[in-house]
Parts: sequence; C-alpha cells; structure tokens
Amino acid sequence: MNSKSKINILRTDADGFAANTKPATLILEISRTEIESLNFTSSLERLMVMAETRESTLLYRESLLLMITGYDNDRRELAEIPQVRLFMSRLTEDWPHWLWFLSREQGTISLLMSLLCEVKIHRARGQFGIEFTNPKELSDRLVDLLDRGIALFEAFDISPELVNPSAQSALAALRGA
Repeated sequence: MNSKSKINILRTDADGFAANTKPATLILEISRTEIESLNFTSSLERLMVMAETRESTLLYRESLLLMITGYDNDRRELAEIPQVRLFMSRLTEDWPHWLWFLSREQGTISLLMSLLCEVKIHRARGQFGIEFTNPKELSDRLVDLLDRGIALFEAFDISPELVNPSAQSALAALRGA
C-alpha cells in the first residue's frame, strides 16, 4: 500500500484530537455505561475539540464515525434502544454539528438520524433496513441541525462554497445515493 492510500484512524481522547494536525478518520466511541448514566461529558469534550478552531473544523470535515459499544448481545438495533436514542438526543442538543463532521461512509448519517427520529426497523434474512416513519420529523430535524450549525461556519468564516457541498453530500448519504 502506498502512502497516498493509507488511512489514518484516530481513536483518542480530547487531548489527542487537539494535538493532531493530519487528516484522519475519527472514531467517537460511546460506551453503554456512558449512555445508561447519561454521561456525555467525554463525548462532548471530544466533539468540542473538533470544532474548536477553524483549522480543526476544516481538518475533521466529514471524518467522524460513531462507535456505540456494549450492546453486542442486545438483539435490538441501536435505534430501538430508548437509552441510546435519549443519549444522542441530549448530546445533539449541546452539539449540532454532526452533518459537517460525520463521515459519508458506513451509513453514519443514517445511523445518527435513526437515533434522532422515529423509525421502523424492517428485518429480512439476517439483515435490517430503516424506514423513517415521519418524513416531516426527519426534514425538521435536518433543518434544525443545519440552522444551528451555521454559527460554526460564521464564527470561522467558512464560505458557502465549502458548506453547501458538504450539506448536499450529507443529504445524499442519507438518501443512499
């Protein structure tokens, strides 16, 4: 593998995020213990570091993956677990910048939106699909995230020429395009 195809994966604490200066795929690991105690301090701290400066905001654009741990033996999908939904909803109240930072790969945006909106899980032959049961709720939630995210772009003078394609790619990822 040559150096251009290397993937830099960064799984660290807030100090590690702050010290990093190279593009990386970031993994935000959230444990069942954090979820069930509604302790989002660590998650919020890491997320805030990503959006702390103009440089980090641009560096970590579309690079964040979510990893929710501790539910491997639970037969439900994450969107069916009330504690996970509540945790992500509360975290999103304090940090709305998901659509800028979330990776467009691995269904990360669909996962987030399935945790923030009402969904129906369809199961067939060992696989599952997600159906958003209220399109207006999904639309309203997306608009809310985009509207609350504008402050970040204004604070760091990030141009619409960068913001608009990112928003469009987030919507395309949600549509599965």
